[in-house]
Amino acid sequence: MWTCVKWEWRRQFRQARFWGSLAALAVLGVLFAYGYGQMRGQADIQAILGRAVGNGFFVPILALILCTGVILPFFASVAGADLVSGERQLGTWNILLTQGISPWRLYLGKWWFGVGYSVLAVLVLAVSSLASGIAWFGIHAAAIPSGVVVGPMGFVDIVALMVGYAAAGQIVVVTMSLLVSAFSRLTVSAIVVAVGILVFLPMLGDIPFLAATQRFFFTSYFSRVGDVLGYPVDWMPLVRGLEVYALYMVMFWAAILWFQPFRD
Repeated sequence: MWTCVKWEWRRQFRQARFWGSLAALAVLGVLFAYGYGQMRGQADIQAILGRAVGNGFFVPILALILCTGVILPFFASVAGADLVSGERQLGTWNILLTQGISPWRLYLGKWWFGVGYSVLAVLVLAVSSLASGIAWFGIHAAAIPSGVVVGPMGFVDIVALMVGYAAAGQIVVVTMSLLVSAFSRLTVSAIVVAVGILVFLPMLGDIPFLAATQRFFFTSYFSRVGDVLGYPVDWMPLVRGLEVYALYMVMFWAAILWFQPFRD
């Protein structure tokens, strides 16, 4: 399986899309630091950010809260949608199968790449925004919106928890996109479907008579990353989100294992 993982990393390293997405996230982290600096001049932002305004640690916190629900899932879905459909489109998928490699090993290898990419994407955004925030605003103890005064190490804990929870959500997105990719022979169609699912589920939950179904969609739990700011952390919403993520992971993998043998 790990040979398949290495194969996938080498394949992705040769693609401009892989490096372009990471570069875009790095630049986005710097832009968040710039935008955060602009917000410091607005009096009404104090009510939202508390007295943490002017603290470099709040830049990655802001970046993760705003990007976990839209931008990071977009990049994760594009990466995941290409994993199998890209191979089929190039004609290399059948070549790999003729080498005696089990399809399940291929799927697991590609999934592990997706996991690595998801974590890497979140880390690039967090590190870029944190480095920019520290360089421009410095670090010090400050009060977060809940009113609790948090020291530098407390902010490190907050950012680390947010990175972990955000990465878990992106891993679910990659797994969903891998499922879509498993049934597609064109990368573009797989991307359209995967991104469409991410757009459709929140819209479905916004329909008044379907509002009660929103809690069943994994996309509804991306915003839970902001609950980390309730320092000390209220673990129940985060644990609930992780449980939903785990349930969807099982369902997505069950769908892959059940239907895929009939495709190749």
